[in-house]
Amino acid sequence: MKTKVLFAVFMLFAVTAISQNKTVFAPDHIGEVKVTPPEFAGLKVTKAVNEMSLIDSYLLENVVIPENLTNYNPQGTAVVQFTVTPDGNLEDFKIINSVSWAIDREMIRVLKTTDGMWKPGSNNNQPVAMTKEVSMIFCMNNDQSTPACELFTDYATVSFSKGNKALLEKHNVNKALRCYSEGIRYLPNDKSLLLMRGICRYEVGDRQGAMEDWNRMASMGGTIDMSEYTTQIEGMKGYNELMAIIGK
Repeated sequence: MKTKVLFAVFMLFAVTAISQNKTVFAPDHIGEVKVTPPEFAGLKVTKAVNEMSLIDSYLLENVVIPENLTNYNPQGTAVVQFTVTPDGNLEDFKIINSVSWAIDREMIRVLKTTDGMWKPGSNNNQPVAMTKEVSMIFCMNNDQSTPACELFTDYATVSFSKGNKALLEKHNVNKALRCYSEGIRYLPNDKSLLLMRGICRYEVGDRQGAMEDWNRMASMGGTIDMSEYTTQIEGMKGYNELMAIIGK
């Protein structure tokens, strides 16, 4: 059984928040071509809450947490990627970061109800399909004394340190992979975590997973500081491909 009342209570002391509503791979200009990302237009009754975007508010109002998950207390940042078609509908849903399969399914269910509510992206004023991402933070922080983002940063930092110790000191790739994945569950866009998990994935034979992590990391732009562990990872599998992706 699902109830919105339950979700409202969950939201109250779990501090569930929406974050990182973004367009993937859509710069403002490509050469002389002007690119405009898609935007959620929503319903007239949908209003932004506390400076959140319309899609954030829409998810906040409509996502319903299954009752049995309140005992499980899932924590993390759920990220769903999808394509906004030229006619303003959504397709090609992909889970980028999962908190639980039930939450993933519920987010996709709600997103599907927004078909026709999107202003599509454009290329020189012509509607084109573009990829977007939305995310929700689920944090069982009952006392609310520390913001969810701060808690997640702390959790991810601990996981990153444990992963580095397992990989670089103990040479336990599988344990390191678990640690980095745990950190990414909280901070799915952390470049250092993505970089190191990619190394581990490549080491265990998951080249596709490694490339996904590294390409996602590279798509965020900016610099990547590898000074602390370059010497230790440069002999590992996939290092040359990693360097090619990040342009070093």
